[in-house]
Amino acid sequence: MAEDPRKRIELLWGASGRPSRGPKPKLTLEEIVATGIRVADEEGLDALSMQRVAKELGFTTMSLYRYVPSKDRLVEVMLDRAADGPPVFTGEVVDWRGEIEAWVRGLWAMYRLHPWALEARVSAPPIGPGQLAWFEAALRPLTHAGLTGGELISTVMFLLGAVRELAGISFGLEQSRARAGISAAESEAGYDAVLREFADPGRFPSLAKLVGEGAFAPSGLDDEAVDLDLDFGVQRVLDGVEAYVAARRG
Repeated sequence: MAEDPRKRIELLWGASGRPSRGPKPKLTLEEIVATGIRVADEEGLDALSMQRVAKELGFTTMSLYRYVPSKDRLVEVMLDRAADGPPVFTGEVVDWRGEIEAWVRGLWAMYRLHPWALEARVSAPPIGPGQLAWFEAALRPLTHAGLTGGELISTVMFLLGAVRELAGISFGLEQSRARAGISAAESEAGYDAVLREFADPGRFPSLAKLVGEGAFAPSGLDDEAVDLDLDFGVQRVLDGVEAYVAARRG
């Protein structure tokens, strides 16, 4: 039988956080979710299961199903709770670009704090309170910038996707370096050397030109720095928003 979508929404909003019958429960949905987040933070999403969470809490696995119908739904609520807390700006928008930049950095920091969130499958648009808070925090400055309707939604969804994808690439490279026991500079130097050997100017003229200019030489940045690719890309998106709105206004 197909799952009632309303029940998913109620779970995200805490409207079905406790059994409706029987004695007062000794467990809460938020305790289950917090434990799931802790397990995923420490060991990754592969280590997460209803059985594992139940064991951590000292309850039977079946008792958890009274609160959460499946691991997929648990991860969905975990994602929403982990995403709670975007940068908060109040009053009039003074610097819309600055607010978006803070939003991007905050989202990046959330993924760094909860890297398992990058592995979780996104199967629905933002509907939980945590995710809607992030949505609202981006809509506010972009509305001030002059975007309207579908333009706002498209821009926010693009930024969400860009941060998520680049965070996945960046953190994946960090994990690969950690397993290999090498620094970022050593990894970059190795990649630069490979490109110098194999990026033939006849076949890859643009790439070979960049290699020759030293574009792939070690940057000297540490692993905690916000990815420069993301920063540059976001700036160009915001430039585009400004130009688009200015052209429309004439």
